[in-house]
Amino acid sequence: MRVLVTGWFSFDEVIATIGDDLGAEVVAGWLRELDVDHTVAWAPFLVRGPDWRALDPADFTHLVFVSGPISDTPLLRELTEAFSGAQRWAVNVSVVSDAGRALFHEVWERDAPGVARPDLAMATRTPDVPVLAVAFAPPQEEYGDRSRAVEVRAAIEGWLAARAIPWFELTMDSYEKPYERFPLQVEALIRRADAVVSMRLHALVLGLAHGKPVIACDAIVGGAKVTAQAGALGWPLVVPGDQVDAHTLDAALEHALSGTLTDAIAGAQQRGAAANALAREWLSRQLQG
Repeated sequence: MRVLVTGWFSFDEVIATIGDDLGAEVVAGWLRELDVDHTVAWAPFLVRGPDWRALDPADFTHLVFVSGPISDTPLLRELTEAFSGAQRWAVNVSVVSDAGRALFHEVWERDAPGVARPDLAMATRTPDVPVLAVAFAPPQEEYGDRSRAVEVRAAIEGWLAARAIPWFELTMDSYEKPYERFPLQVEALIRRADAVVSMRLHALVLGLAHGKPVIACDAIVGGAKVTAQAGALGWPLVVPGDQVDAHTLDAALEHALSGTLTDAIAGAQQRGAAANALAREWLSRQLQG
């Protein structure tokens, strides 16, 4: 017996969902537990495994299609006709048409009239990994040709994608058409991140204020307000714009999550409180004088 596991993730012509990927992971896990020889076919653009169109159908006794809707579409017909000599099963699917059902010998439906079964994704447990809040900066034309914001952003985005790091963008603008954005929204997101990657001064400040290690990336050649603010707060983890690459970011993230920066974060908070007290005192004197 040899099983080919397929799904909508097996086609270049469509974009599958994360749920489809997880369904394949569950089924492949079952096959490993049962010691069944199997291969998972992936769309070539995903570069995760073989393209089913490049495989010899005679090498497989079973075809298993996992997750998503099935109907008599050209893609499903092409797949099932190519593996017409194999037992064809569909698992965790929504049957959209009887003609789609007829492409398979056996079907395990997740929803049908009178039948509703939990999706296979309920069974998945992916490893827990750090989540980053990432604040990008615009080109900041006031710095002229010193700005490397476009290049730095591209380097960060490429690194996040290549390492499959979970992240969300921390947008610092107070208005994004057609809605306002409020500090409590931004700060709540920061509190839910494990670390912050920031090209912006205030994301650096707020990350430290909320006890999060920050990888400060100064996109201005020679350093500007991000570097200056890190210095004012005694924060050591600053990457100059011309050094922002995957290797440097790997090392910076390892440092940020190492647990060795607790004192530096506390020191930054103390410096911030002391500076705020001095600023308040200064303003009071101005008002009284």
